[in-house]
Amino acid sequence: MCSSFNLKFASLFLHVNEKRRKFFVEGHDAMSIYFIHVMQALLGFTLLSALWGKYPSLKATFLASFIGIWIGIGLFEFANLYLWDTTLKLYANGVIAVLLLLGWAVCLLPFKSVKLALIALLAISFGIEYGTLSRDFPLLKGALLDTLSIVSLGIVILSAGLLLLLYWLMTKVAEKIRPSVRNTAIALTTLFLLLDILGELGIALMRLGVLPTSTWLLSAVAKVLHYSAFFTYIYLAIIVVLSTLFLRQQPRKEPKETVGVIASRRIRATRAHLQKIFTCNIMIVLTMSAFILYYDLVASRPPTISTPTILEPVNGEFKIPMELLRDNDLHRFAYITDEGNKIRFFLLNRYKGKDAPVAVFDACMICGDMGYVKKGDELICISCNVRIFIPSVGKEGGCNPIPFPYQFDGKEIIFKLETILKGVNYFSEVVEKSVSDPVSGAKMINLKAPKTYVFGGKTYYFENNDTYEKFKENPERYVGTASESHWRAQGYQALGDVSK
Repeated sequence: MCSSFNLKFASLFLHVNEKRRKFFVEGHDAMSIYFIHVMQALLGFTLLSALWGKYPSLKATFLASFIGIWIGIGLFEFANLYLWDTTLKLYANGVIAVLLLLGWAVCLLPFKSVKLALIALLAISFGIEYGTLSRDFPLLKGALLDTLSIVSLGIVILSAGLLLLLYWLMTKVAEKIRPSVRNTAIALTTLFLLLDILGELGIALMRLGVLPTSTWLLSAVAKVLHYSAFFTYIYLAIIVVLSTLFLRQQPRKEPKETVGVIASRRIRATRAHLQKIFTCNIMIVLTMSAFILYYDLVASRPPTISTPTILEPVNGEFKIPMELLRDNDLHRFAYITDEGNKIRFFLLNRYKGKDAPVAVFDACMICGDMGYVKKGDELICISCNVRIFIPSVGKEGGCNPIPFPYQFDGKEIIFKLETILKGVNYFSEVVEKSVSDPVSGAKMINLKAPKTYVFGGKTYYFENNDTYEKFKENPERYVGTASESHWRAQGYQALGDVSK
């Protein structure tokens, strides 16, 4: 039962993270994701195939890889059309795992046709991997070829061109470095490719019930999936190390008087050739790193909600002037309860040129309290990327923010403190605040209290176990009747009708 719950939780976590990642990229710069998908799917494969040794020709290798990748992408698109993509991805991962295990032995064999066949099969499988990564980001989003689509296509071509150039350069590097170093690089690259694939295979097989959902296995798979995002950096680091060792193979400078004119020219030409290859590799790594770092540090960062303005009620009421909302922006506020619970809510005007205010909690019945951001004419749930049409904000159901009752007299939006307090359990944030033990009256910091107890939806803090136990036996004796607050599980109707 526990394992089943853990698996469902892990699957939901991965699903939500994927949706959030899509939103984050769309919310900043979507173009970098096309470069990232190519790198994630093909960089490790490119490096490994370059280190495996010489093939009949660069042309033959390129054709085997190019055609294989396009076959893989085509197979994925066909499978996706008939909803077989999950099954195809599972089989493709299995094929990659087997071929990577065989690759170590195959790369040592002199049979060039066998190596090309291995490259072609891996290319097909990694083509399916690329199709899976990029399915939510089609290059042509509409019937017209707009500027964004052209630029995105250019980025895909750039990334593919860099991989092709990198492959050619790394074959030159592999020829010069010591076999022991090359074999170590092959082993490391194979290991990280296998870890990535086995992590995806593990979660897929556990979902299907083929593998047991034990705690240790689920934990191991989750860790692999989490850290696989850094494997691209590892491949780039391997390239830098190998390129540096390659550069060290250059002959030392010798005076013409010592070795002769012809030998001196050969030494200079060899040094220049090795330095050009090294420089090109470093430039490629820097270009790739720039795109990847931009994606990781900027484009994929989650949006953050604006800092709410802390409000205090006057005579048990909050009053927000309508004039503040006429900019049609989202105005976020918060109230800190006596116990330190931070209750967020926001107000906005639903129509431009018309006073139609709405007040809601900054939380969702489905996704919780991550909050919302406004983009154009849409309100967006940060947790799940659902877009909400602004005029519909305040309505019940779905991923809409939780509404609460308020009044609008034409000048101010008015709502009561007791209404806001009912939403205390929709939020998890607690700030440090001085509180009193309801039994002994002792003062303490809420976040440092040894004991807490929830009664009537309100949290109480205790200085020791004795006062805690006394309160549990008869809470009404110390705080009277239970206060009224609500939980997300109770639904929208718990707060009553909402003014329109």
